Amino acid sequence: METTISFLDIDLGIEQKKLKELSFWLNVLDRPNGWHYDLDHIYILNELEKNNILPGATIIDAGAGQGIMQYVLASRGYNVISLDFSPRNKPFRANGIFSISGSGIDNINYDHEYMNFIHYGDSSPRSMISRLNLKKLNKIVFIPGRLFRKIKSYSFYLWARFFTNKNKYGQITYLRAPFHQINLSDNTADAIVSVSAIEHADINLFSENINELTRVLKNNGQLIITTSGSLTEERTYDKKVKGWNFCESEFKNLIPDSKTLLTNKNKFINKLLSSKTFIKRIDPYYYEDQDSIFYKKRFSIFPYIPIVIKIIK
Repeated sequence: METTISFLDIDLGIEQKKLKELSFWLNVLDRPNGWHYDLDHIYILNELEKNNILPGATIIDAGAGQGIMQYVLASRGYNVISLDFSPRNKPFRANGIFSISGSGIDNINYDHEYMNFIHYGDSSPRSMISRLNLKKLNKIVFIPGRLFRKIKSYSFYLWARFFTNKNKYGQITYLRAPFHQINLSDNTADAIVSVSAIEHADINLFSENINELTRVLKNNGQLIITTSGSLTEERTYDKKVKGWNFCESEFKNLIPDSKTLLTNKNKFINKLLSSKTFIKRIDPYYYEDQDSIFYKKRFSIFPYIPIVIKIIK
């Protein structure tokens, strides 16, 4: 087994086609985009292409939640096993576009604090309207930009719902399970991807999580895990998102045979800070939040460093 750990060093300036694809599905599904998720998603798509993982292949999206990676993959013709340990319903918008089977609400014999922290509820219009009341309406601040984005998003959804060719789309299968107890046979997946999820799992089960994910991966298959790197030389914990930021020395302990390529940290950070495409695409979810370091896009640091663990079985 070959393992490398490196920064998510992607030149967004030359990835306009994939950025357009990601923007389309973010709008269709009305999802916010994690501040570094362009890097995560594009890295994964590039790796699948580079390793000749073709449409029709089975890919596990580990820790998929309601993220767009599973839908981007399905839209490209991959059959996706959407794995997550938190209970979730099928999204209103995705249900009308993709063929989704399985259950995201099965009971499992495992509990973790993040399962109660993150909520994947029903986001249908009926559900949203039912939660409104006059008291809440009085607190609503009208922001034209937000209204425009909602209208734009819904127009994308209607286009995807009624005018795209869904015959080429792959199947999505929901599976509720933790990383260390996956109810799948050995050698099930041609590839496994995981977008910023393993840092929210039990750190004491890190090795078991990796071993179990590797077990369900086919020989010569690729496991791609994006996660959070610490800005310091020690592991840190972010209480706000209940996630770990891993340091380089810890990776050497958790994955002893891994090859770590985490040099020139400041160079990588400065490259992101100087990327006009990166700054431009930071989601309003961040820059409209007064408590976010990205507020009004005036920032010079990150909460952590986006990195990738790549394992070839």
